[in-house]
Amino acid sequence: MPIEWQTCPPDPLLWIQWREPLLQLLFTPWLLLPLVAIGFGLVLCLLPWSLPWPWRALLLTTLVLLSSGIYSPAATDLMSRWLTARQPDSAVTASHRPLPLAVLLGRGPQIAQATTAEAARQLNSNAVAVVYVSGHQPSTAQRLLRLGVPPERVAGDSCARTTWENATHTSLWLQRHYPGAAVLLITDPWQLPRAARAFAHQGLTVWPLAVEPRLSARERNRLALRETAGTLLYALQGRM
Repeated sequence: MPIEWQTCPPDPLLWIQWREPLLQLLFTPWLLLPLVAIGFGLVLCLLPWSLPWPWRALLLTTLVLLSSGIYSPAATDLMSRWLTARQPDSAVTASHRPLPLAVLLGRGPQIAQATTAEAARQLNSNAVAVVYVSGHQPSTAQRLLRLGVPPERVAGDSCARTTWENATHTSLWLQRHYPGAAVLLITDPWQLPRAARAFAHQGLTVWPLAVEPRLSARERNRLALRETAGTLLYALQGRM
């Protein structure tokens, strides 16, 4: 039996083409910090302060050095803690029926390796009914099959391009196939708070489950920066 998989015709989002370049700018200190220095420098030049130029230069240097701190392990830890505090409480109840569905989100191969392993474990222990993969290529679903998950218990889509679209596409599929079922949302701990709130915004019962893949300090910092920016954006959009 083939996997139930949905693909979508191209529906361009005007801003999506700018997302990755802007994130790449945020992730690259030697690109971002000169722009920060120029921006702060212009502000210091334009403000009608009586502060002498040597002091302005010292203030500018201090601001740039503080900005560079976002790439430090301490900043990664602070952002990670802040994101975790945004996560809604789990709504797990022992008597909840029907069985929940495990939902995996598109996050790249390293994270997919960890989330698929956890999803397969949950399904093999009969803790979930099926696994829905949103925003991934079918290769992620194929990995579930290699882990022993039957194809009739895997479904997904390649349509979602954002966490919000992950939630909307999954919600529509659930309404058709498993109305009223809860969602066991499995993703990395940085995305989980924002994703859990996006799914809850669709009226779904969400059981958040974080799995942390083995990542370098730089990769952890990139995820913390990305999700901090994404969480702030969702808060401004009223999605948190």
